[in-house]
Amino acid sequence: MTGRRAFAGGIASARALALALFVASCADPTPTAPPSVHPSNPSDGPASLPPSMTAPPSLPTGGGSVPIDATLLDALPTAVDDLAVVRTDEALADALTDPGLIGFAEAVAAAIAVDPASGEFAYATVVRPLAVPPTDEALLDWRDSFDEGVCAQAGGVSGIAEADIGGRPVFIGSCAGGVRTYHAWLGNRGVLVSVSSVGERRLGEQLVEGLRD
Repeated sequence: MTGRRAFAGGIASARALALALFVASCADPTPTAPPSVHPSNPSDGPASLPPSMTAPPSLPTGGGSVPIDATLLDALPTAVDDLAVVRTDEALADALTDPGLIGFAEAVAAAIAVDPASGEFAYATVVRPLAVPPTDEALLDWRDSFDEGVCAQAGGVSGIAEADIGGRPVFIGSCAGGVRTYHAWLGNRGVLVSVSSVGERRLGEQLVEGLRD
């Protein structure tokens, strides 16, 4: 499976991942108690995330699903604007068994940086596709689908742009409700990073600027 075919299978999954990550990040951004090291309720969102990335480096999910590989998070900065970037597997649960994602991704991982006081956050998903490198058309399909998934919960897509951030081209989407998305392909690592972000601190932009290829 190469180029366009591989990514075509993952378009619906990009939307599914976007929805899962965005909904989880909005679940409860202002916890009233310290985060739990072992979250038991995925709907708790950022309030139940572990305080540091101390989980095992790889978490296979078994047959019929895409494995979570926490080593993919090495592409992310450890913190943005003094907020720790913390691994979270819970929001991925519903997307891991999606047939499109199984045919598209070799592995996936997710992490979040959140300010519990303001609710501002940057939520990143890192995907290692089966087909590397992806074509320009495939990347366009992926980011459009991801943006539609995020913006479906935030007033719809209101704009798209491209900018140089951290020395690499980054595609930026805007939702009518103020949410922004960022997409960057890290060629040396062979991974795609897609981020949804809310807030005036532009945590998503800072996260993308700190990506490590």
